[in-house]
Parts: sequence; structure tokens; C-alpha cells
Amino acid sequence: MALSRVKEGVDELFADLPKSEKVLHALILVWVLAQIITSNFMHVHADTLWGSINLTAKLHAYGGLCLLPITLVFVYRVIKRRTIADMYPWLSGNINQIKQDIKVISTLRLPESQPAGLAATVEGLGLLALVLALLTGAIWYLVASNSGTAPQLLEIHKTSVGLIETYFYAHGGMALLHYIHWWRNKV
Repeated sequence: MALSRVKEGVDELFADLPKSEKVLHALILVWVLAQIITSNFMHVHADTLWGSINLTAKLHAYGGLCLLPITLVFVYRVIKRRTIADMYPWLSGNINQIKQDIKVISTLRLPESQPAGLAATVEGLGLLALVLALLTGAIWYLVASNSGTAPQLLEIHKTSVGLIETYFYAHGGMALLHYIHWWRNKV
């Protein structure tokens, strides 16, 4: 009974997404989690030569390279459905829906997802953070594997990874809040 309720809640969270986005979202979630876990067992520093990095670091690097095209397909699918103006409304100065969403949050309620709203904007920023982490990692790999080291690129990559890790945990937390909200209202 409880397991079927969990599945029902997860289905509700993703009810508006096309199946391809659900699959890509799940794949990227698991893959990013694996990247975060493997990064904790790497010992790559500015002066570490590519030839002397450990197996975990190589798995992490190759995993990131494989995740890049999957992420680009996901980004394409999301932007095709939501549009750039929906996910990055601040680019055109359109922040009215974001302001309305913040007002709703200030009353300790969760706003419904709206075009050009806070949820869409946060999703857009998360996609940018993921692409940034993957591109900086890929560039570091290309340079380091050919010349031995790339200390500045490694630092840029490590900094950009902080953005996607923050997004990963915050996005998961928001999903959990929405799930709890759904669970309470379903009873």
C-alpha cells in the first residue's frame, strides 16, 4: 500500500512531463549522483598529471564525457517544450511572475509552476549549471589528457561543479517539499 502511494506521488510530480523527459530526467539524476559520489574519491590536484590519476578519477572523467550528449538532448527537449523566454524571463526583464511566486512563498505556500515563474527560472539555471559543469570538465579533460595538466581549467571545473551540486540538493529538496504537500493533501 505505502509503495503504491510513493509511486502515485512520484507520478504526480512528473505528470506534466513527456515520457522522454521523464526518462532523461531519471537518467541524469542517477548519473549526476554517481558523478558526485565518484568525485569524493578522486585525488586530482592542480599538479596531478593525467597519466597518474586514479581509476575513480578516470571513471568520473569518462562518465562526465558520456553524460554531456545526454544532457544536451535533455536541454533541447526541455527548451523545445518550455521556450527560452519561459526559463530565462529575466533576460528580457520579465520578472512579474517571479515576483508573484515570491509573494506566494512569503505566505509559506508553494506556488503553482507557471511560465516565466520561479520554478521555470530555477530549472533554467539548473540546466545552465549542469551544462557549465560538463563543458568545463570536458575542456579540462581534453587539455589535461593531451598536455598532462591544466590547473586553471581544473579550478574552473571544480567551482562550476559547486553550482550543480547546490542545484542538485536544492532541486531534490523542492521535489521532496512538493511530494510532502501532495501527500498531505491526498489524505
